[in-house]
Amino acid sequence: MFQLERPSMAVNDPRVSAGTFMRRFQMWNSWDIAAGESRQHIIDWVAAVARGAPGGKLKNLVLSCHGLPAYLMLGQGFDMTNLPMFAAWRGLIEKIWLPNCRVAEIPTPAGQTTLNSQYPTMRTGDGNMFCSGLASTVHCYVVASTETQCEALITVPVDQMTSFEGLVLCYGPDGAISWQARNPSTWITAGGSCVMVPN
Repeated sequence: MFQLERPSMAVNDPRVSAGTFMRRFQMWNSWDIAAGESRQHIIDWVAAVARGAPGGKLKNLVLSCHGLPAYLMLGQGFDMTNLPMFAAWRGLIEKIWLPNCRVAEIPTPAGQTTLNSQYPTMRTGDGNMFCSGLASTVHCYVVASTETQCEALITVPVDQMTSFEGLVLCYGPDGAISWQARNPSTWITAGGSCVMVPN
């Protein structure tokens, strides 16, 4: 884990959970939304918090939810068609963190067919284009991974960000990749469950 500079905000979707355990981020401002929270309410409230923050903007925004390529299961969900809504955050956020599975992944044609079959109500697609579009729309940095994330379901310590697994990409305000890193893949997905890779 590493520390994020204040003022930061976390938006936590309750579906990142198993039983009584939930992955929950705690920042200067933390908001635990409902599973059906409207897109517009999420956009409006984050903007209001950012405007009320010291300096009139957020250093960091953490959106904690389940992810798929080019899709955030945050409240009602966000896909490529919803990117114009994020223009309301322009100038209010320096960096968006997406510690969620596969958001930046570019599916193969076969992989996209599988996604369409398994998640017919979710508009998945090219995660690289989604993250690039989000960064350029908000005019901020966006950090996301192409890989399944399998960290423990815990309440993360205050102001802390969990490490990413696999390929991590940071998109700059112009939508181009500004840096990338490859972290170890310490887990594998087996039968829908995360299983630790044997040493």
